[in-house]
Amino acid sequence: MRNDTGRSNRQIQLQQTLDMVRSLSINSRIKKYGRNFADFLADRIMQATTEPSLTAAIERLSKLLDSDPGKVSGVVLVGFLQDASSSGSQAVLHWLRGYPRVAAMLCMLKQTDYMDLVQTIEVKDMEAWGSALPDPGHEINLKFTCLSPIAHGSDTKAGNAMLFRRMQVLTTEGNVISMPYYAGNAIRGQMRDLLADDFVRALGLIPRRDRPPLTLWFFHALYAGGALEGNSSADKALKQMIGASGVMKAHGIYQFRNMLPALSLLGCAMGSRILSGRVRFGDLRPECREWGNGGIPVGELFEWIYLTRREDHDEHEEHHGMVANTECLRAGTILCGGLDLDMHATPLERSALGHGLQLLSEVGYIGAGNRRGLGRVKIEYDNSPDPKPYVAFLEENRDAIIGYLNELGAINARGNADSEVPV
Repeated sequence: MRNDTGRSNRQIQLQQTLDMVRSLSINSRIKKYGRNFADFLADRIMQATTEPSLTAAIERLSKLLDSDPGKVSGVVLVGFLQDASSSGSQAVLHWLRGYPRVAAMLCMLKQTDYMDLVQTIEVKDMEAWGSALPDPGHEINLKFTCLSPIAHGSDTKAGNAMLFRRMQVLTTEGNVISMPYYAGNAIRGQMRDLLADDFVRALGLIPRRDRPPLTLWFFHALYAGGALEGNSSADKALKQMIGASGVMKAHGIYQFRNMLPALSLLGCAMGSRILSGRVRFGDLRPECREWGNGGIPVGELFEWIYLTRREDHDEHEEHHGMVANTECLRAGTILCGGLDLDMHATPLERSALGHGLQLLSEVGYIGAGNRRGLGRVKIEYDNSPDPKPYVAFLEENRDAIIGYLNELGAINARGNADSEVPV
């Protein structure tokens, strides 16, 4: 709907909200900042708009800017409050969440330029943005329920604030939106570590990082997927076992996969050869309206966690410790994803995956900041392979596996000194 001046109600609501943001920034009592104020304001808008309503977001922004409420114009305040409770307020809040830097730059303009530009902005209704295509499901479906806030950092920051990881998604209405996700590769890496520790213990070795009981090349293959390295001692030994330079020794690769099913399941690089894994890890998507798997708006899933560290011996009144903010998914958020096994996966590789899921569920933590209580989850899954055959395989074939690893030169004699495993 448009009024007499040809402006839509959404445009008027956006202007009145930006008038409020502009007033709060002008009356901010924060004067010490080491960078451009527009960047500072954009970061604070980004943090404030994780609130579920427009009124709550402006209240939060006022606190973040330490703005003097007594200096906000009554006309600006009344105009904002009239529209903050209207049906279009969520659309305005959604716009601010999507364009915090544009909002900050607008607020830095001169009044005439500001008025001219703000009137040209179109604010779409929430439904007009559309949603992503739903995940079609997986062979093994995963459901993670957040029991505490979860942090999963992206490759960008907003000042001292770490943002949650996002991807660009094309919606059903042809719009591009930035959506949060928890990377399937992070789940894969965590499962790799858990299966590696479990494997080392099953052999009677001690899984240590400072003095690993495995030679470095095999340690990296087991815990990190390895690295391509030509002309090394490991590469020469592996060439004898599995081939190189386009020559594939099928028996050697078959033996490697059979003796080390968990490593075969996840894949690795050894010497100059890559052995592909047998399982695909899908990204975890939080249940929300924009992902097409829930009803709550995605912006309401987030909160900001304040982190700080103070030196115990600090003798000065001024704080010299580290201060940071982390964008987290709220406790109660549900993330859904899944795993798909390759058709060539052996029964033992499938069982190793079942054991990995069991270990992951027992740990019950994902993401960053676990030592600060972040990332605690309840993990549920269906159609998981039986882990017992893999566990029994390690127990019954312990000596044969150790002999095979010695043949590969994979056990470190110095790191193995505290165990009873023969080298």
